Order: sequence, then structure tokens, then C-alpha cells
Amino acid sequence: MSFESNPANWTPPDGLGYSSARAVQLAAGGKVLVGLSVFFLILGPVLATVISNQIRHERDRDRQIADQGADATATVLRVWRSSDKEAAHMVSYTFDVDGREVRGKSKLYREAWSGLHAGDPLPIRYLPLNPEVNRPAQRTPGPPADWFPWVMALMFIWPPFLFWAMIRRQSQLLAEGRPAPATITQIRRAKQLIAYYEFKLLSGEVLKGRSQVRRRTPIEPGAQACVLYLPDNPRRNSLYPLELVKLQK
Repeated sequence: MSFESNPANWTPPDGLGYSSARAVQLAAGGKVLVGLSVFFLILGPVLATVISNQIRHERDRDRQIADQGADATATVLRVWRSSDKEAAHMVSYTFDVDGREVRGKSKLYREAWSGLHAGDPLPIRYLPLNPEVNRPAQRTPGPPADWFPWVMALMFIWPPFLFWAMIRRQSQLLAEGRPAPATITQIRRAKQLIAYYEFKLLSGEVLKGRSQVRRRTPIEPGAQACVLYLPDNPRRNSLYPLELVKLQK
């Protein structure tokens, strides 16, 4: 970004002029957002399908155990809470089938889990033809509801619409915005570098604005910069150059 020391002699950066019909293309930042949008739009439905299949598999397993399972008494090996956000109440156990040791683990409701200790007996059910398929005989937390995977998918699908809005907003500003000299009034350095500035409209009114700028940009309070604003809505403004779009060459 270049600065002019004398605003009275200020001229817009090359390519801007005072035209309001500029040709615009994606900058590096915009291309990154487009790539992320494609990734998220693919990932959302794929993730929902995988989770949905897991839920269906868990329900089929529980149904088989309920209909075809045999009863046994296992010995508790460990009782703990998972370290993920869910912090589920977990138990692991072992039991014998025809002289063979089989291990299992499962979630439990807190009421049943809180009284268990290593070495305690635990009633379980298992499939005789496949003892590795087993679970505690008491009611255990089941899989999520059928709508859950698609809520998860929405978490990945909505960001592309946000990215599109951000690109569109900057595209309109670069294509139709009026350039003007701005004075940097404050720099705030946090996770992002934010520049606060003031600029004057053709009417003489002074407006304030703020923009995120690249961390390596040599910009300090008191410096002169170029701002773009929409003539019909001057509060829509940003420092030039923009991060997501640029002028076509």
C-alpha cells in the first residue's frame, strides 16, 4: 500500500481512476475462500452420510443383541469419563465365552455408572455367533437422532454462503466504489491487524471506517491511505487494496 504525504495532491492508485465500472477478478484470498467453499460443500454431505451409516449400524447391532443375544456376567475392568467434549460415562469389561476371553466397552447412563468399580460384576448381552458384538444388559445411551447428521452437515454448508457474501461485497466495492484519501487514526493489533481511518466525501462530510489489513503492511497512525466507498452508501467502505478481489489486468 502506498501513501501520499499531501492529501491535496492525492491521486487514486493506478487502475482505479474514478471509474465506476471496473473489471474485477479474484485475488489470492478470494481463491482460498472459493477453494474452502468447494471443500465444505463436499465435506458436509459426505460427513452426514458417514455418520448416518454409523447410526444405522449401531441400531442394527442393538436390535440384533436384543433379539438374538445371550446373557452373561462380565467383570468390570475400568470405569472412566471420556476426554472429549461429550465426556461420556464409559465402562470396559471382560467375559468368557467357551473358555475364550472377550472384551468390550460401552457408554452408560450416569446413574448406573457412578456405582461401578473395577472388579464388579456387570450383566451383559452378546451375540453367540459373534461375541465381540456385545453391550451391557441394562439400557445404554443410544445413537443420535436421525436428524443429527444433517445438522452436522449444515455446519459445513453455511460457511460457503458467508464466503460468497464476503467476495460479492468486496467485488461490488471494487467495481463501483469511489476512491478517496483517508487518514489512519488508530491501529489495533490483536489476532488481526485492524486499521481505523477517517475520510471525506465529496459533500465535505467526514466519515470513519475500519478495515482488516495485512500484518506486513507498513501502516501507522497519521499515514495517508486510499479508501473505496459506495457513493450511494458511503458507510460501505474499505481500505484499498482489498484482500479477496483485485482489478483485472
